[in-house]
Amino acid sequence: MADDDYRGILDRADQHFASVMRDQPQNLQCGAGCSLCCYGLFEIGSGDVPVIAEGLEKLHPSRRRKVIRRALDIVESTAHPNLRECSPEEKEAFFERTQSTPCPNLDDQGLCMMYEHRPLVCRTFGLPLREGRKYVGDICELNFTESTAKERMSAAWDLRWEDVLGVEDEFTIPEVIVLVARMRGWIPRSA
Repeated sequence: MADDDYRGILDRADQHFASVMRDQPQNLQCGAGCSLCCYGLFEIGSGDVPVIAEGLEKLHPSRRRKVIRRALDIVESTAHPNLRECSPEEKEAFFERTQSTPCPNLDDQGLCMMYEHRPLVCRTFGLPLREGRKYVGDICELNFTESTAKERMSAAWDLRWEDVLGVEDEFTIPEVIVLVARMRGWIPRSA
């Protein structure tokens, strides 16, 4: 099972998002099938690796094969670099060229096949961000378009240590899926 402490952070993120959805539904366009935030590769932290591994384990084998195949295709077709060894310029170029790449966990209806096991950033995407009392900004172009500064600040996810990635801690979802699949023997040796 994923680290209980990190699971607590994920639960806190889910509770925060739910409270914003309950208190400010007019400012959130998020809902089942809205997958705008599921396009474009981005960084996730090492704490998400066991969460994704647990999610892959729980998928039906045919669905798991589909997700792994998509992740392998993404890693191979994008010339996915090792983010932990890239320069900032190389990372920026990689994320720029993969900005329209769909997450391998998306199904044909735009739903996440591993929703309960999605990374922290996926749980907070769409909310404004802050660092303590300092407002950082908005992420999703669909949300908080007509909100007040007070509404944005009260809805903002407070970035803490778990949101800060060090160089040694940077992965993408497809990269983690391939890593876990290799470790679990779900990818044939020839792949």
